[in-house]
This record gives sequence, C-alpha cells and structure tokens, in this order.
Amino acid sequence: PSLDYEGHLSFLQSHNHNFMRMWGWENALVPQPQVRQWPDHPLRYQRVGPGTDLSGRPKFDVTKLNQPYFERLRSRVMTAQNRNIYVSVMLFQGVSVESKGLPMKTWLGHPFNVNNNVNGIDGDLNGDGEGTEVHTLKIPAITALQEAYVRKIIDTLNDLDNVLYEVSNESHGDSEAWQYHMVTFIKEYEATKPKQHPVGMTVEWPGSDNSELFDSPSDWVSPFAVHKEGGRTQTYDYRRPPPPADGKKVIIADTD
Repeated sequence: PSLDYEGHLSFLQSHNHNFMRMWGWENALVPQPQVRQWPDHPLRYQRVGPGTDLSGRPKFDVTKLNQPYFERLRSRVMTAQNRNIYVSVMLFQGVSVESKGLPMKTWLGHPFNVNNNVNGIDGDLNGDGEGTEVHTLKIPAITALQEAYVRKIIDTLNDLDNVLYEVSNESHGDSEAWQYHMVTFIKEYEATKPKQHPVGMTVEWPGSDNSELFDSPSDWVSPFAVHKEGGRTQTYDYRRPPPPADGKKVIIADTD
C-alpha cells in the first residue's frame, strides 16, 4: 500500500507526539514468499547492471549512491520539521543482513550479497548464507562503502534541526565495535559541518548487553528492560520499563 505520510504526521500530532523513528531498510525484495515484505524503492544504491540480481532486476553498483533515495529522505525530514516533529534517521537495519531465526531470507536481497552487485563485494565471509559480517569491521571495503553512504546522509540533512541519527535497529551481538566506529565517524564528520546532531545506539539483538550502550560514545540509547524474575535475569521484556536514567545518556524507549 502507498504511504499517506502527511496523514501519519497528522496522526502523531493528534496524539501529542513530536518524535518518530524513520525506519531504514537495506535490502531489496527477494522473490520467494515471506512472512512480511517491505517497500524497496528507491534504494540507496543505483541498479545499473550488467546482469540481474535474484529479483531479475539489474544488479547494484555499490559505488554509486542513488540520488532519489536521499531526495525523498530530505523531503520527508523537512515535512516532519514543518510539523515540529523530530526524527531518528536509522542508518542501518539489523534484520536486513540476517533472518534472526525468522522465515525471512532478507540477506538474499542485500546489495552486499555477492550475487546482487557488479563490484564483487561479498558480505558473507564465512559462507553461512547470512550477512552478519556487514555489521562488523571485518570487511574494510564494506566499511568504506558504509562511510560514503553515511557522509551522503549527513550532507543531505546537516542543515535541518529536527534530526537525530540512529546507527542501526537490532544489529547482532557482535556489532558493538562497528556501531562504536559509526557513532565516532558521524561525530567526526559532523564536526566539519555547521550543525551537529545527537547520535544514538539501539540495543543489539540477539546477544544484547546494556552496558555496551552506556559505555558507548553515543549521546542517546534505547536499552533493554532488565529485571530479576524467578532467580534469573530477564533481559527482554517489553512489559517492563527501561533501566533508570543516571544522567550519562538520554534514554529513548524502544517500545516493542
């Protein structure tokens, strides 16, 4: 279905909300049936070929960013700003590189899957059919491509006042060093710009540890609720509040 974006903003305002997460999605659709599908146009990289990916469309050139993606992002952030709504611009998406046990073969549609790009970029170093390595620092060529994309995002949005950056939603438990790198990279690049924006880190899943959030270089965090129940520590329970704020980080509740 097409998105009534203005209607969505009106819905938020009618309930006195002034903040939302702008969901980022890294992968293209894949041809087999899935539990859920997400729109995948425009994507951040250009489809130029030669050759086709698993969907039958031209393969990506991951050295060529797709301008319509960034134009739509800027338009939507500006529209939100005009409504006095802050946005968390999500740069990466953990479920785009691995299925996390769900029946969604999302990695099959990722631009860094070697079958989908013309550059020979392979985000599956160990050949396990998932791209978890994409959200680590194990492949320097991929890290450089990610940095180029982040620079483009910052160039596109730096003059706007309603922006927060979120490195990734639910990246896996081995993504800590990569997320720290991205937080620092954003801060260092924005230091060369007229404006600076808060940078956030959302708890990893699976394999979360809130201490990694509070020890991170980020400005704000979305932690797991942590409590004792039946003699054991329960680290994922959305019936519970997040841990108390101690002044070290701003906490934004991730309410699912």
